Amino acid sequence: MTTPGGTRRGKHWPATGDRVWNRRGVGAGSKAAGAAAGATPVPGTLSDVGGPATQPIAAIEPMVTEQDKLANTPVAKAAPASSTPSGRGRLSPFKWGFFGGLGVLLAFIVYNALDTLRGTLIVIAVAGLLAIGLDPAVGLLIRRGVRRGVAVLIVMLGVLAFIGGGIYAILPPIVENVAALATDLPNQLAALENNQTIADLNEKFGLLQQIQSNLPGAGTVVTASLSVAGVIFDLFVVLILTLYFLAGFPRMKRAAYRLAPASKRARVTELGDVILGQMGSYLAGATLIAVQAGLVAGVFATIVGLPYPWAIALGAALLDFVPVIGPIIVGVSMMLLGFTVSVTVGIIAGIFYLCQHLFEVYWLYPKVMNKTMSISAAAVVVAILLGGALLGVTGALMAVPVAAAVQIIIREVIYPMQEET
Repeated sequence: MTTPGGTRRGKHWPATGDRVWNRRGVGAGSKAAGAAAGATPVPGTLSDVGGPATQPIAAIEPMVTEQDKLANTPVAKAAPASSTPSGRGRLSPFKWGFFGGLGVLLAFIVYNALDTLRGTLIVIAVAGLLAIGLDPAVGLLIRRGVRRGVAVLIVMLGVLAFIGGGIYAILPPIVENVAALATDLPNQLAALENNQTIADLNEKFGLLQQIQSNLPGAGTVVTASLSVAGVIFDLFVVLILTLYFLAGFPRMKRAAYRLAPASKRARVTELGDVILGQMGSYLAGATLIAVQAGLVAGVFATIVGLPYPWAIALGAALLDFVPVIGPIIVGVSMMLLGFTVSVTVGIIAGIFYLCQHLFEVYWLYPKVMNKTMSISAAAVVVAILLGGALLGVTGALMAVPVAAAVQIIIREVIYPMQEET
């Protein structure tokens, strides 16, 4: 019979409570448990009494230290591991203020630069729009076997002939009649005083006194002359830039399309061609409306007996390309020419062209643009109003093609993206 810690058959038998520990400090069981697993219980030991002397290795729970408990808490698990000391890598309030002020200063500089270059950028934009609108005519000549350089020259000569003919037909009669009207204006005012209706209005509202007080003086004439000279210079620059843009239009398109990623370049090229085609359609629709305005003005001038009916027709067609302002200039000119015939003819001419302008802006223009550009009538009116409010005449001129381009992008890009998400 052996006792715990004694010997059996010459071998030392360790006590029951002795343990063998591995490097991690986890109990690996006792040698006695490994030797006695499945053996006959020894009398006088715990196994003999009925309780297990030892447990198998897999049943012994590992020792959990206090450091392991802290590492397994929710706060420790949620906090990301950082290799830098606390506070390093964060911007101080001074740095935030410095970089914020630098950004504001940079934005202010860019704004001032764009505001300074505003006139130049508008001229470039108008020239680009005119080149895009004239490119279909150049393409038509190229398809008929004409070289591109010769086709561009033919188209530009046609544009110059149209503009020059309109100026030659408009400018001399306007200058002559305005000078005659300014000379004869006192007599016209005296004749108006003899009219009973005008006399009653003058007595109630002081109409003639207001007209006399608002007559242009020498300073106004000089300012108007300088403005006309500036417009002529801008027109010359626009024509020169249009010539260059038309000559290099295919290369400019290819260079612009190459800015898109290679995976999306085909789609960008397709949408770009559609947008450019819409802008060309805009010029075609605007030309159709201008021809209508010229015919209406010429026929009316012939019927009521206004002088220079052909000049009125060409002037109305030319100035009708300028939205809002162009038709107003034509209507005022027709009214002044009507006053040279009689007061009644002048008033009738003013009322007629006002009705013509309203008909054109709110019915004909949206209808034509809807057919040629696939843009709704409401979008045309809203675009003209917004463009005129932002950039004046130039904004109204560019508003419709820009609105058509935005509508295409929304329909072909934004809507499919929304359907995919």
